[in-house]
Amino acid sequence: MVDYNEVGSRIRQTRVEQGITQEELAFQINTSAAYISNIERGIKKPSLQKLSDIADIFHVTVNDLIYEKSSNEANPLVEDEIQSLLSLCKPDKQKRLKNNIMDLLQILITD
Repeated sequence: MVDYNEVGSRIRQTRVEQGITQEELAFQINTSAAYISNIERGIKKPSLQKLSDIADIFHVTVNDLIYEKSSNEANPLVEDEIQSLLSLCKPDKQKRLKNNIMDLLQILITD
């Protein structure tokens, strides 16, 4: 189960670490600063698309925003291998893969 208070806290922490204001983030993902504030406080549950947009702005993964990182969870070798495989695909195929992964995550999140 997703803890949206934690998701909001991670978004706030990452935003502050990167020196981005709520207004700037809201503008970049085409929403309001009040909505960002509500997400960060766990009042609103962002859609997977909004989470993906936020993750893109922060240059992190959706998983980074949803799940707590554990010391054994991050594996740079696996991430490098995935990135290497993705680089073999044309941009339109990369976008399709991203959309398919987002669909899978949506199914897993709602379980």
